[in-house]
Amino acid sequence: MISLPPELARVFQRVTPSEEGLGRKVEGRLRDLSSTGAFVSGTPPPLLTRVGLIFGIPGFARVEAIGWILWRRTEDVTLDGKVLPAGFGVLFEYLAPEARLHVDRLVIMQQNAMDIDQLWPVLLE
Repeated sequence: MISLPPELARVFQRVTPSEEGLGRKVEGRLRDLSSTGAFVSGTPPPLLTRVGLIFGIPGFARVEAIGWILWRRTEDVTLDGKVLPAGFGVLFEYLAPEARLHVDRLVIMQQNAMDIDQLWPVLLE
């Protein structure tokens, strides 16, 4: 570790990495995905853990990403009758550009499908 001048050492703060779970493989289920991050249900790693993710999405058999755990839900919780599973939110540090574009397309397609579902009652009047 680098020695800092006493004046700086007094006010300087740094995240100290933990080796807890280093190299451990954990399975989870991808629940929410965007080109900038994802929510994965399962046992959440510690906050600020750097993780590697491998998953498949329609039209893209194998996506590899690197990210950081920025939030986590430590157990299932019911809110307004809906069960929110334990899991963690990952902010992507790296996602291959072609995978990022494909995810963006899928998100737009999903949003458009939701818009159409909302329009059906109006169209059927």
